[in-house]
Parts: sequence; C-alpha cells; structure tokens
Amino acid sequence: MRGRSADMKIVFLLVAFILLLPAAARADFPEKPMQVLVGWPAGSQNDMIDRAIAHSLQKILKQPVIIQNMPGASGTLILGRAKIEKPDGYTLFQTSVGGYARHPHLRSVPYQIKDFAYLAQHARFQYGLYIRADSPWKNFDELIAYVKKNPNKVRYSTSGVGGSMHLSMECITLRDKLQWIHVPFTGGTESLAALLGGHVEVYSAAIGTEVEQVRSGRLRFILSTNPNRGPLFPDVPSILEKGYDFAVMGGACWTVPAATPKEIQLKLEKALLESFKDPIVIDVITKWSMVMEPIGGEALEKMIIEDYRRHGELFKQFGLGIYKKK
Repeated sequence: MRGRSADMKIVFLLVAFILLLPAAARADFPEKPMQVLVGWPAGSQNDMIDRAIAHSLQKILKQPVIIQNMPGASGTLILGRAKIEKPDGYTLFQTSVGGYARHPHLRSVPYQIKDFAYLAQHARFQYGLYIRADSPWKNFDELIAYVKKNPNKVRYSTSGVGGSMHLSMECITLRDKLQWIHVPFTGGTESLAALLGGHVEVYSAAIGTEVEQVRSGRLRFILSTNPNRGPLFPDVPSILEKGYDFAVMGGACWTVPAATPKEIQLKLEKALLESFKDPIVIDVITKWSMVMEPIGGEALEKMIIEDYRRHGELFKQFGLGIYKKK
C-alpha cells in the first residue's frame, strides 16, 4: 500500500510540475523579438508614433520590437490576421479604434470584437471641419445658415463613405435638415487638396498637417467634432456645444489575439502604459497633433464595445455600409 501511495504522490507531483511549466515559461516573457503589425503606411504620422513607442518598448521589455507596415482596407487588413497569428504575445496589432468599432458595420470583415484582447490606447485623434480662409463664412453658424438657404450649393469632402467624419456630417445634415453634396475621396491628402483647390467648400477630417495650414492663414478651423474643444484650437467650439448628440471618439489602440494568456496581456499592457510616459513618445504624439489619452485594456474594451453599438445605430439610421438598402 505504501508503495502505491508513494507512486501516486510521484504522479501527482509530475502532473503539477507539467501544469506549472507554461506559467513558469510565461514569467520570462518575452524571450525573443516581437513584431507589431501596423495598419498605417510607412512614414505616416501614426507610423512615426508607433515607431517611437516600439523603440521605448524595446528598452522596457529588453527585446527587439519590429514594426511591420500592413496598410490596407483602413487598418482592417491586419485585424483579419487575428485568427491566424499565434496567441503568444509576440505579435501585436496597432490601428485605429474605427477598425474594431466602425468597419464591421461598413463592410464584411473576417473578424469580430471578441477575437481580440485589448491592451491600451496611447492617444486619440482630433477631428473637425475646415473651410478656406477666403470663404464668405467666418464660422460654423454662418456656414450652416448659408447651406439652409442654398440647397445643394455647398460641397464637402471626406476621406471616404462611412468614416467618422462622414458620419459627423450626416448627423449635422439630419438634425439641421441640410442639403449639401458629399464628395468622398480615398484619403485625407486628396480630400484636403480638393478644398485647397476650390473643388469643395468644406473639408471634414482628422487634424494633422492641416494645423500648419490653419496657422499660416490658408485654412479656417470652424468646428471640433470631438466631444470637447481641442488643445490646439481652444477657441473653436465643439459639436456638442452646438447642440448635436454625436461626437467622434477615434483613438489609436494596441491589441493581441484573444487567446493570448492573461498574464502576458497584463505584462504587455503595463509595458505599453509605461512607454506612453516616455518623453520622446509624448513629443512625437504632440508633434503629430494627437491628444495624449493613455488608457488600459479594460477601459479600452468598454469604449470599443460602446463605440461599436453607437456606430451600428448610426449606420442603420443612415442606411450606410452593410445596412444599405439594395
């Protein structure tokens, strides 16, 4: 009996040792280079920010962090890899909140919100409306008054149908019963060029290189479509101040496949939040006109789920994307 009891103890200890192996191995994570799949083109403002964060992560995690640019389909190209990438924490995804919350309503995508574990957001985009400095309108109220009196005389450009800035314009259109012409482009550069070239009268976009155009006197920034006034142009009213019930909450977030072990998720979240405090990272984010708003995984997931719900309601209301009537 004693021999059998001893054998059982040995078996129990072996099983316990085997079960503890993965946790012990993960305690040393990371043990090899890591990659970040970035949904932005190389050299873009978001790519430059990601590279600064990756450089900071290398110092924190003591492993190379390699950026791989995979632009396409507004950031959804990389998210389609969530089910094929190994969930070991060595592959991170970095793109906008819109890839998770908005694009599934815009088109059929090969992923769902539940396919990801949410780690952190480093900053949010600033959005707003621009007109040329030589426009006859001095502010947002004058523009809206003109559009009301002159149906289909004013054209506005955005970077595409179904984007946050298009939805903002649709909300303004619906509440004020406006008739103006949407001219969508495939990106912000073309959309801005259309305004500067006089092909449209209004431009709806995230704030980037437009800052210098405003400061140089070529453009006039007339409305922040974020919930609050932005730090770059504190004198410009927000869309909520104007009585609308919709505001843009786009941010840039980091995720991994959902099956990634929880302890690895927490280690990556901690490292990312620490990297966001790096003065070099803060300087690059500020330089590219984004607003520092670091949040952890739990808050990020809640925000994306709510954003997904809210955008779904709007897409259905406006008959856009997958809800478009055939």
